[in-house]
Amino acid sequence: MTHENDTDANDDPMWKNGDEQIWDKNDSTWPLVVVQWRDAHQGGDAGSWTDTEGYEPEIVMPITVGWIWPKAKDGYLTIASTVMNTADEPETVGDVNHIPWENVVTMYSLAVHLPVNWHQEGLQ
Repeated sequence: MTHENDTDANDDPMWKNGDEQIWDKNDSTWPLVVVQWRDAHQGGDAGSWTDTEGYEPEIVMPITVGWIWPKAKDGYLTIASTVMNTADEPETVGDVNHIPWENVVTMYSLAVHLPVNWHQEGLQ
């Protein structure tokens, strides 16, 4: 993930990969993206004892696909994996992830792979 300038990712409004603009934080559109990010995680096995000797926490790197919910929560990239009615201005969303901006590793637009008005074709 690169940014338009070298400022902190939270302050940079433009998210780019190379020369491709992925999303402008000041924009109110709902672009379809795939995001890889660092997740917070629990050490050891859930609900069990963990030996401190030799313990090495693992980095967890989920991949999330969905629509960016613009301006949903300050300091977070909000992704809705399910949208209802239209993808341009959904009235209802589901499977929502709030990812701290500093945890975003990479983000790619999936919009170039969809035909114009793809979500309306199934309604005809």
